[in-house]
Amino acid sequence: MEISFLGAAQEVGRSCMHLSGSDQIMLDCGLKIHASENFPMDPPRRPDFVVVSHAHLDHTGFLPALYRHDRPELICTPPTLAMGELIIADSMKIMAHRGEFPYRAQHVKRMLSAATKLSYRKWYELGDSTLSFYQAGHIPGAAMAEINTGGKRILYSGDFKLEGTHTTFPSEFAPKNPDVLIMESTYSDRDHPPRKELEREFKERLDKILGEGGTVLLPAFAIGRTQELVRIVRTANRDVDIWIDGMGWKVSEMVSHFSSYMNEFKKLRADLDSCKPVLHKKDRDKVLKKPCVIIATAGMLQGGPALSYLLRLGPESHAIFTGYCVPETNGYNLINKGFVEYDGVQIKPKASHSYLDFSAHAGRSELFELAKEMSPQKIFCVHGDRCVDFAEELKVEGYDAHAPALGETVKI
Repeated sequence: MEISFLGAAQEVGRSCMHLSGSDQIMLDCGLKIHASENFPMDPPRRPDFVVVSHAHLDHTGFLPALYRHDRPELICTPPTLAMGELIIADSMKIMAHRGEFPYRAQHVKRMLSAATKLSYRKWYELGDSTLSFYQAGHIPGAAMAEINTGGKRILYSGDFKLEGTHTTFPSEFAPKNPDVLIMESTYSDRDHPPRKELEREFKERLDKILGEGGTVLLPAFAIGRTQELVRIVRTANRDVDIWIDGMGWKVSEMVSHFSSYMNEFKKLRADLDSCKPVLHKKDRDKVLKKPCVIIATAGMLQGGPALSYLLRLGPESHAIFTGYCVPETNGYNLINKGFVEYDGVQIKPKASHSYLDFSAHAGRSELFELAKEMSPQKIFCVHGDRCVDFAEELKVEGYDAHAPALGETVKI
């Protein structure tokens, strides 16, 4: 069989791989945020099936384009399908604003009609191949995919995190000794600080800013991070007003339908009920009238209301970034260069900012732990800016590892 790497090869974004074995199976089909080459490469053959690891845009954003001329069966967990539909609809608006139309509403509708929902640890037939999902952590509904095809057993990690959080369960291990492990490598260069230490630091910053009469802005991904931040803020402060603006509120309203996929769900539901949604643009003036916490999309300040809030906040206020920011996004530029871009103009916000590493990805030690636990015959390192270096480090530890180049096809 063959594996073609059509995206996320020595880069973060546009995750997409294609398995040519007993059947034609695609793994994810995402977009690369804020890049000139933001779509995956064309597959060598038309896929019969598309397996989706989770709902984030860099794994789902180009899926509807597959349905312009074909109708492959799409398989994912129930939360991934529901949340992915929301994220894709929002992405279409942003792309249309930029004059990009890689697909239309009818292609999204065709995609949804071709979808099959699969829970964890259930086997499903993909023609002559078989598929099973395992809990991946990362965000609710995220899955590692075990695929038996062409006489080989492939494990695709997707994005994963072995450690549990307020909203996600710990990742679980699939059966050992797959022929191939396709593994994310986002943070192959470092480990993340302990969660308790981060939450203690978060509380100190929150108390300081609110005590000085400021507002705390939390730019956040709609899926996973918004809900986790609600729990973190409420754990730190039971009384402060929390406003949720942007796509994060719609996703938060949806989580009740998938309570079995959420860690500490009852606590999350109670904390969400204490929050206030921003449903109209005109309501944002009211939000800024007194010190509060604002959780708003987008996490990288690319689109969504978070950027507009940031530009209106004064020097007494503070923005805390808690997740990965792709290079050259506004979030990355603010953290590393001190400015954002709005309407083509570079602006230095009046509000201060900081970063706390509440990552939903595996750190370096967790990546090595997955490799050790799985003990695969071959490892392909994807979804990282230093995949080549990480593959070399795995080789030193005795693994047969490789960092495929974009467009590379490997025979197994």
